[in-house]
Amino acid sequence: MNDEEMNVLLGYIQRVMRNPCRHIRHSLDAAAVRGVILLLFLLSIHGTVHGQEGMREQEVQRRRSVSFPAPRAAWDLRGAVGLRLLTLPQDIVEEEINKAPSLDLGAMYGLPLQWELRGSAVLQYVTNEFRLGARWTHAIGPVGFGAGYDVGLWFGFVDFEGFDNRGNGWTHYPSLSAGYDFGDVYLTFQGEVIWMQAMRTFAGENELRTTRNRIAGTAVSAVLEQPFWGTTQVLFGVRLSFTDFHPQSWFAFSTFERKLLFSELLLGVLL
Repeated sequence: MNDEEMNVLLGYIQRVMRNPCRHIRHSLDAAAVRGVILLLFLLSIHGTVHGQEGMREQEVQRRRSVSFPAPRAAWDLRGAVGLRLLTLPQDIVEEEINKAPSLDLGAMYGLPLQWELRGSAVLQYVTNEFRLGARWTHAIGPVGFGAGYDVGLWFGFVDFEGFDNRGNGWTHYPSLSAGYDFGDVYLTFQGEVIWMQAMRTFAGENELRTTRNRIAGTAVSAVLEQPFWGTTQVLFGVRLSFTDFHPQSWFAFSTFERKLLFSELLLGVLL
C-alpha cells in the first residue's frame, strides 16, 4: 500500500471515529436497501414460480369435464356423480308417479389419438342402465367436436306390492356433439339416435313383450360444466328424448308405439 492509499484509509478511520453513530446508520441503511432489493427479487421469483404452478393447477381444474368434446391427455380419468330426474309422459303413467329420480354416475378415460372411453350408470332399482362407449374428439380454438357410439344394457324389477315383473334390453346410441369453451365454463350440445337392439318384459314366468332391431327415436341434450365454490365444479344439463321407448318406462307396459317426449334434468358434481 503506497502513501496516498494509506492517507485515504486513515482519513476514513478518523471520520468514523468522530461520528460512529452516523457511520453505522449509513451502513445499516445501505445494508437494509440491499436486503430489501434481494428480498423483492426472491419474492418475485417465488411468486412467478408459484403463479405458474397455480395457473397449471387452475388449467387442470378448468379442464375437469366429462361432456365437453375436446382432446384430453391420454390416460386421464375424469368422473361425475349426481342425480337424474326423469319426467315420464302422462300418456303412459299416472301423474302421481311420472317423476323418476335416479343416481347418475359418469366417467371419461382419455386414450391416444384423440379418443376417449366413456361410461355411465343410471341406478334406481326399478330401472338401471349401464352404458359403455367411445368418442373421437377434435377442437378448433374454443370449439370442440365429437363423434361417439355407446352401447347400453338396462334391466329393472317391480317385485313389490304383489307384482312380479322384470325387464331387460340392449340399446345403442350413436351420437354427435359440439361445444364451446368460454374459459372456465363449458357448454356442450349432443344429439343421439336411439336404436333398440332388443327388449323383453316378463310378468312372473310369462313373457309379455319382445322387440328387436328398430329405431325408437332421437335425443338431444345440453350440458353446462362450470366452477361452483372453491375447487368444486358442477354439471347442469337437460336431455329431451322424442321416442316411443325409454328404458325407465318399461314397467308402464304401454300398448302403443307412439313417439312421446321424455325430459330429464341432470345435476352433478365433477370429480
